Amino acid sequence: MKHQPERTCIGCRNVFPKEEVLRIVAGPDGIAIDYREKLPGRAAYVCPKRECITRALSKDGLAKALHLRIKLPGVEEFIVLLTAIIEEKIKSLVSVSGKADKLAAGFSAVQDSLGKGRIKILLFARDFSEGTKGKLTLPADTQVRQATLLTRDEFGELFGRELVGVVGIEDKGLADAVWRETERLKGLINNGE
Repeated sequence: MKHQPERTCIGCRNVFPKEEVLRIVAGPDGIAIDYREKLPGRAAYVCPKRECITRALSKDGLAKALHLRIKLPGVEEFIVLLTAIIEEKIKSLVSVSGKADKLAAGFSAVQDSLGKGRIKILLFARDFSEGTKGKLTLPADTQVRQATLLTRDEFGELFGRELVGVVGIEDKGLADAVWRETERLKGLINNGE
């Protein structure tokens, strides 16, 4: 079995597999969230949860971990930036699903794909009608993960359409990647609850 690298969160001081924590690096203009883990330089790691981020940014925990005296952003500023990065990652994964022809976009396409048992995750727009959402027929014998994010306009932009309220991803690997990102987003927005 291959060894998985581990990192310590500077907020809670717990050890996690590297892919479960965020990499933060110091740059010439302050800190940068290295979501793709490509930036050079000394790094610190933090859980993508509000309470860990709050602890890391207070009491100079992040500055000490990076061995630099830098001006740190406020907690809310950091969370807004991280939320935008995660949403961009989700949009990218949804676009890749579409390009790979492993996606159903729109009520009719999703309903058809659900009927054939292809959907691995359902993504609903924040402004999607609860009444219409209730009309989707989920197969009784399967557990389809569901998440609510973005808006109908934002989903529509991804597909060159005006409005898209529901999207279904048919590829398990891509669905798992989107689910991980939505869980990170929940940890930021809902304080991990």
